Amino acid sequence: MIDSIQTFGDSFLYGSDLSDCLNNKIQDHTAYSRKTWPALIAKDLNLKYDCHARSGRGNQSIAVTIFQLAKQNSLNIINWTWIDRFDYNFTQKYWAETILPGDQNEISKLYYKHIHRELDDKIRNQNIVYSVIQYLKTNNMPFIMTYMDNLLIDNTIIGLEHIASEIIDNLQTFSDNQTFLEWSRANNYPESQGWHPLEQAHKEAANHWQPIYEKEISKHITTK
Repeated sequence: MIDSIQTFGDSFLYGSDLSDCLNNKIQDHTAYSRKTWPALIAKDLNLKYDCHARSGRGNQSIAVTIFQLAKQNSLNIINWTWIDRFDYNFTQKYWAETILPGDQNEISKLYYKHIHRELDDKIRNQNIVYSVIQYLKTNNMPFIMTYMDNLLIDNTIIGLEHIASEIIDNLQTFSDNQTFLEWSRANNYPESQGWHPLEQAHKEAANHWQPIYEKEISKHITTK
């Protein structure tokens, strides 16, 4: 029986720049927004809501969090981020440092100038997402996955065609195969300077996803 919804991802599910996000810079386990679309759906369905997303994280960090915190009695909502983010220097507490394109620190400059390659991003991230899918399925943990970066679904890498196909089969999109950001912009919803769709977009996204969430939840209803 599913009694909660919990989220994994980056700022789009953390709720950065939404009006109730208590602190958009110092991210703790209580400051996330309750106005994201999964939070709105959880409230409407009278389910407990937990957010394990954090702004600025890469997909490896998101995956580690899923491995540690995904549950069988939760609908696990996952939104994969852009593949060119790089997580490194993991600690015992599962949160890693992450570098992003445009960062001005020395590590970021070194990585994106001398190490980073798009093909490496695709191979690494496809393997990350594939391993999470297999983990969730093996452990009977219900999930719904979306993504932000269309490069994640490149199915032209020789030797990874099966992995790409498995990933694509388990990723869902908004209308017209759009990501959340693409869909929000196509509908001209207000957006912050940080590329975060604001309250109207999340409210309409909740309307879009709620029937899909309810259908997935209904698969796990048991009677005694």
